[in-house]
Amino acid sequence: MRYRIITIEREYASGGSEIGSRVGMRLDIPCYGQEVLERAAEKMHTVPERLVHLEETTSNSFLFSLGMANRVALGERDGLTEEGALYVTEEQVIREMALQGPCVIVGRCAGWILRERRDVLRVFVHADREFRKKRAVQEYGIEERSVENVLKRFDRRRSNFYSANTCMRWNDNRGYHLVLDSSQVGIGACVDVICQMACREEK
Repeated sequence: MRYRIITIEREYASGGSEIGSRVGMRLDIPCYGQEVLERAAEKMHTVPERLVHLEETTSNSFLFSLGMANRVALGERDGLTEEGALYVTEEQVIREMALQGPCVIVGRCAGWILRERRDVLRVFVHADREFRKKRAVQEYGIEERSVENVLKRFDRRRSNFYSANTCMRWNDNRGYHLVLDSSQVGIGACVDVICQMACREEK
């Protein structure tokens, strides 16, 4: 495979998680999504629900200096906010997953974290509003009367968490190799394109 690691950022209810899972099955490699949060929770001796709350309330950048990064690598976390400790822990988990072998990683700034690796394919999946609302109701059981607010809440959470940690806009096309509209292309075709890109021979 040209790209050993595939990272997927996605709008809520665009099908990004399903696409990631199907790519993993097609290529016979693991797909990590919720697992990142669960492993981070273990390392931080807390529960995933607590970390979800921290992600939702993140609004300011807590990127730290190289000196702080070195201290964190040595196990010293003095001076880090709880949100900062979360990002650092998730970064460690993602790097550990990438070292274990080829995989798909969904969300949590994985593409940015692994940006220095040449074998990482960075993907962003989005879709039009009606497609996402319909999918949220049918696939996730969201009530129609609240679906619009749910979409806004999750998109805001993901956007804030991404920009707080990367200083880049979450949906900035320049941060990705592939940007796919699942409402136009279709879930299956998105899987096909990603797999073709991952396996394409380097020229």
